[in-house]
Amino acid sequence: MNMGEIRTEQYEKVWDAIDREGLVRFARDLVDIPSATGEEEECARFIEAHFKKMGLRVRMQEVEPGRPNCIGTLPGSGGGAHLLFDGHMDTSYTGREEFLPDNPAFLPKSFEEDGWIYGLGIYNMKGALSCYAAAVAAVQSAGIELPGDVTIAAVVGEIERGPVDRYQGAHYRGGGVGTGYMVTHGGIADLAVIGEPTGLTLLPGHLGYMWSKITLTGLPSHTSYSHKFPNTILQMTRIIETLHEWGQDYRERRSYRGYPANLNIAAIEGGWPYRCSRTPVYCTLYIDTRVPPTVSMMDVKNEILEVLEGVKRENPDIDPVLETLMSVPGTEVDEDSPIYRAMVRAHSAVFGEGPEIISEAYISDATYLNRFGVPALNYGPSGRLRTTPESRWDPNAGEHVSIEDLYNCTRVYASLILDVCGGARSEVLGK
Repeated sequence: MNMGEIRTEQYEKVWDAIDREGLVRFARDLVDIPSATGEEEECARFIEAHFKKMGLRVRMQEVEPGRPNCIGTLPGSGGGAHLLFDGHMDTSYTGREEFLPDNPAFLPKSFEEDGWIYGLGIYNMKGALSCYAAAVAAVQSAGIELPGDVTIAAVVGEIERGPVDRYQGAHYRGGGVGTGYMVTHGGIADLAVIGEPTGLTLLPGHLGYMWSKITLTGLPSHTSYSHKFPNTILQMTRIIETLHEWGQDYRERRSYRGYPANLNIAAIEGGWPYRCSRTPVYCTLYIDTRVPPTVSMMDVKNEILEVLEGVKRENPDIDPVLETLMSVPGTEVDEDSPIYRAMVRAHSAVFGEGPEIISEAYISDATYLNRFGVPALNYGPSGRLRTTPESRWDPNAGEHVSIEDLYNCTRVYASLILDVCGGARSEVLGK
């Protein structure tokens, strides 16, 4: 029997050992535990208990009080590569937001319908967390001993949220704080995969983001005399119009792998709502600019400064002040990276052909792993929508994932484990 036949035999043995019912049950259990940003501890403790039941070596990392990362490792026999599966526990919403669509799939309570699981977090990204655990459990059940280690990291604080102005505290500390803490506190590996919603396609790179604040200040004139003084809200409309025009050019000029680098006019605040008899003494605009991994954050900041300077030249009474609030760079791995090649092989083992290669404007924790020397990319089970299968995201659909996609993704992850951790480290990494 040659090595190819041995590998195929191992794949089939591990795939047969996947507990589909357990996969679905664990996914639904995770959804049923609310874990908004800043509220992840109950979910982390549940995962800790599950990992211990699996026999994994478990370590809890307290990122801040009440917010632990849960890291479980299946140790290898030695000499193999170390594979990391990274996934966040915090959800895109709390389920308590006033203006969310009236859809139960936005709530942290799971339900099944015609082969689909619905509920807050199943899409982003508790479905992937359940696939990680099921893939490792299948390798264990199949009785296959691996030279390399496999680690699953369930982390806090990935969602794009930031402590801005009066919005402070744990509920606003997202943007990768959990993985950033993990990788600087011993959470290293040779290769990593993050199961963000790619719909079983391969995402080797994505854009980053820069959040900025633009402030105008004025005088609190009484309404009776307001015609004589500048109005900061009206002034800001000129800045918004100019930024919007610049953004139309920027989104195409700075596109990444065909994906537009969008500018979002995200929020605006101004004046004193309790005292409408005064002109707005201030107006503040908040924007989100997507930045390709190949572009400097400072280059983009300087572009925005030039836009504001242009507004000021044409309107000398407008004097904007620009501040950078958050900056998280994009990231990418190339086709020669061992994790890229291994992920293509794992997908091909399951589907008989290589995965579709995509790019995205959303950010992931691959940013932090790559910058700390852990090559990482994204490949996840969710993203195929039941209502709009041609799109990976719909703001009205609520979170859901196909059970069949969860199962197939588990097969891919299990194949990846066998490929990366089943041989000598030097062979896997090409060293």
